[in-house]
Amino acid sequence: MDAPAPLPFPHASLDPVEHDLAEIEAAIDLVAGGLATRIQLVGLIRPEAVAPTGLAHAQHKGVTFSLDRRGEAPFAVTVGPRL
Repeated sequence: MDAPAPLPFPHASLDPVEHDLAEIEAAIDLVAGGLATRIQLVGLIRPEAVAPTGLAHAQHKGVTFSLDRRGEAPFAVTVGPRL
């Protein structure tokens, strides 16, 4: 069995774009590393602003990425499963 590799937690940022991107990148790393099969992020501040970058990072790591809006609710970002 391989030894687990620690994942750094997203750094705290007051900038909404940096905050959301850090959250998305952490979710991508968890799914790409096999620690989760799917993660849905809700309550992001500006997900529509970081969606293109998040999609590119997800594709690079071989996981799916979707930006979902359900009715009047805010956007949710779903990462996973692996491609």
